[in-house]
Amino acid sequence: MDPIIETKDLGFAYRSGGQSLTILKDINLKINAGELVALQGPSGSGKSTLFYLLGGLLKQTSGKITITGRDLNTLSSNSLAVFRSVNIGFVFQQFHLLPRASVLENILLPMRYTDVPRPPIKARALQLAQELGLGDRLSHQPNHLSGGQQQRVAIARALLLDVNLILADEPTGNLDSKSGKQVLETLFELHRQGKTVVIVTHDPEVAKKCHRRIVLKDGVIVEDVSDGQKYDQAKDLIDHSLPGLKTAVRKAPEGPGILAELFLAVPSAFSNLTRNKAKSFFTMLGVILGTAAVLAVITLGEFSKSRILEGYEALGVNKITLYGNQNWRNTKPEPGAVPFNGFEWRRDFEPLIKIFPEIKQMSPVMTSWQSSVIYGGRTIDDKTIKVIGVNHEYLAIVNGSMKEGRGFSPYHIEGRDPVCIVGGDIAKELAVSPSIIGTIISVTLNQNTTFPCRVIGVKATQSSNSEWVQPNKEILIPYTYFQVLGDSWSSRIRNVSVKIGDSGLVEDAGKKLKKFFELKYGNSGEFRVDNDSTLVAQMKRFLSIFSILLFGIAALSLLVGGIGINNMMMVSITERLREIGLRKAVGATNRSIRTQVLVESSILCGVAGAIGVAGGFAACGGLMYAATKLIPNIKFEWVFNEWALIVSVTAVVVTGVLSGIVPAFKAEKLQVIEALRSE
Repeated sequence: MDPIIETKDLGFAYRSGGQSLTILKDINLKINAGELVALQGPSGSGKSTLFYLLGGLLKQTSGKITITGRDLNTLSSNSLAVFRSVNIGFVFQQFHLLPRASVLENILLPMRYTDVPRPPIKARALQLAQELGLGDRLSHQPNHLSGGQQQRVAIARALLLDVNLILADEPTGNLDSKSGKQVLETLFELHRQGKTVVIVTHDPEVAKKCHRRIVLKDGVIVEDVSDGQKYDQAKDLIDHSLPGLKTAVRKAPEGPGILAELFLAVPSAFSNLTRNKAKSFFTMLGVILGTAAVLAVITLGEFSKSRILEGYEALGVNKITLYGNQNWRNTKPEPGAVPFNGFEWRRDFEPLIKIFPEIKQMSPVMTSWQSSVIYGGRTIDDKTIKVIGVNHEYLAIVNGSMKEGRGFSPYHIEGRDPVCIVGGDIAKELAVSPSIIGTIISVTLNQNTTFPCRVIGVKATQSSNSEWVQPNKEILIPYTYFQVLGDSWSSRIRNVSVKIGDSGLVEDAGKKLKKFFELKYGNSGEFRVDNDSTLVAQMKRFLSIFSILLFGIAALSLLVGGIGINNMMMVSITERLREIGLRKAVGATNRSIRTQVLVESSILCGVAGAIGVAGGFAACGGLMYAATKLIPNIKFEWVFNEWALIVSVTAVVVTGVLSGIVPAFKAEKLQVIEALRSE
């Protein structure tokens, strides 16, 4: 008969207070398949340590352990956990059942850590429960069972994967005599079925019923006695009744993959987190508030930023004013350079649309000073009145609108029509009833040229932050008509307003335009560009910095929430040391334990994040609604910012993972024995 357990020069020692304490030394033994063995010895003899070593729950400091032909020292911790789950069944003195799990869930626990098909395993769990008298207790929790019933649950769990080696550590130590006899009879029946059973016991009566008794004292085997008749009976049973046992004990399927572990960890995680709902909720509260704050801050921040910049654009910040003047200091014209005396619209600007696609609209701006207006005996002689020659695109460039009448058409420009558009203040002072539209007014240009024009429109009131620009006291005429009225000097185009489609391109477009004309006219002209792009850029930087500061504050609250989850998980691990030790004993790998903890922290953050996202959107809507009530000019609108959602979800995921990393690594590094023995 092949040995199922074999040790050679096995030893175990540990250090305490700088000294090495030897627990076992030079243990050499063989336990054959199908034997019923009792490990005896006084307290401190090392029998429990040997039990843990044989079960792969403790690593020897010297020697060799072979189980079913596998040298345990050659297996990694994860491989050892899988090997243990399908080859060794444990029955502990303290039962070690999951307190919040049902009888059926406790029996099925080893199933989580193998790739054995689930349906037949569940059927076997039900069968074992019936055979062990637990059929009517499947939904009960351990605290509703007697000690004997709890131990039978542990035995059913040990047999779930049909292992051939049962290691029982004082299985009757915490039971009354009646329950103890029932448990022993169950173990003996397993032996009669061909299982190898090793029982650690201090009870001589239990040892007498085993056909082999190994006694330890001071860490060495002092007695190894076999009952020949019982041994022969066991050998005959193994050789004839169960011929497949020898190969079956060596089979060790792989553990579940990472996806299977994640799938199996979710129900357990929800069960653990719902044990104390109030504790879980208040732990999540920090993440809920942090997520809501992050989403609300980004959403409202971007919304406010866009509205503020739109307001600046409404003032014309995406407008460029290009100035060109003759360079009087130019005494040596560049060879081949075109002399510059002023812009010519058809030659200089009409081709620009094709060269610079960012240009949206353009208009000449020809300005007079000290103008006056006469109509019906009323004269407005105000130094702030200006006559400006423009084209049909000018009002759109300066974001002007009409109060009444209409603006210029290309035909007015092409035909040099004597028409005009007056500012609101001029229309008000002239007090023409019922309307000034269609009337002919007399305008003096540059104090010496008077001309008539027919009013076709009145501009809407427009604000300005410059004392030199009074849009409500302007008189707009076609620039072609302005050129007819002016002298050779004043009829030249020197200023051009250009509107750029994207305000973010204003500064770059201005540089390109200036460079274009410098290359075209050389040193015969002087060109400069004015725009408010610097103001816009500064405002964007300010708003970005402000948004970052607000996001930082919101992220801090999310960080605090993550720390809260980290602390909860650390406390949870401390409270569940025995559970973690049990899971490792029945086959959980370090990765399984790590996955379990990370899934729990991720679920906490995930649920909190979902609530926080909903709360963030609700907060945005509530703030917008409140703003409309406080400031009637603000129009209510629902705002959805996909980047806010992406950042919030990403932050929640990162928080969930980071808050669980330290607890996860702490849990996976727990030693099985230390965890099982914890109070």
